[in-house]
Amino acid sequence: MPISALRESTVTFPKPEEVGPGEVVKRILLAGVDPFRVFAEISRRPDSVGAFACMLMLAVAHFLGNSSLVSKVVLYAAKGEAVKPEVLSIGDVRRVVAVNATSFRRVGPLNEEHYAALNMLSLGYALVTWIAWALALWLSVKLVGGSTGPVVVLSGYMLSAKIYENLTKAVILVVYLKGLSRIELFLAQSAQRVNTVMSLVSLAIAEVSGLQTALLAHMAFFAVWNLVVSTAAVYQGGLVALKRSIVSGVIAYILASSIQSIAYTLIASTI
Repeated sequence: MPISALRESTVTFPKPEEVGPGEVVKRILLAGVDPFRVFAEISRRPDSVGAFACMLMLAVAHFLGNSSLVSKVVLYAAKGEAVKPEVLSIGDVRRVVAVNATSFRRVGPLNEEHYAALNMLSLGYALVTWIAWALALWLSVKLVGGSTGPVVVLSGYMLSAKIYENLTKAVILVVYLKGLSRIELFLAQSAQRVNTVMSLVSLAIAEVSGLQTALLAHMAFFAVWNLVVSTAAVYQGGLVALKRSIVSGVIAYILASSIQSIAYTLIASTI
């Protein structure tokens, strides 16, 4: 056959259709609400931009949740020995005393360094959550013999559900803490790191009426929903039968939660 004929008979395959900015935004918003449909589309036409954007948006949502707490904090420092924190309720004020001292210096609200550390903490949270989901999803899909091709992109879009989780948690905190004027933390001069502050704030709000029940219900709902999202990712991305997808999704959720919890704890301990 002449070379010219071969050239004429060459088959040209169409390039994959690009994902536009509008569709990326739509995917980000809907991946955490309608995961089966959105993940099916992402598996056919994956895009890394939306996955990365989900990670950044999760960092923002996490920061908003933390900010709703620390905005009420007033620090007091003293030279003394750190002791087991004691929580006192004085009207609409929660006071946490974590140092053995008789005189304290008012430091005031959290400063720019504290908020910079909170930013780093939130970015670290979002990044380790993405990595944890990617590793867990890859392992669980591999375990049931599925396709691991779109795992990294899908795991990024899975963060959409975590964005909603963190935003709704922030709303719960704002609603239940609106009657609290401030949280006073009395701590040692050398114990003003963000990790310490957040731990003491958690103690301060533990006895706010109804808050713990609301947070437990919120956590339970999103635990179940993240299982659904995980199953959808395996089913649509791994091309696995539904029954095996459910098993794989549960495994992925447990692995991701464990990896994320350990990694986040390590990051928080350094900030």
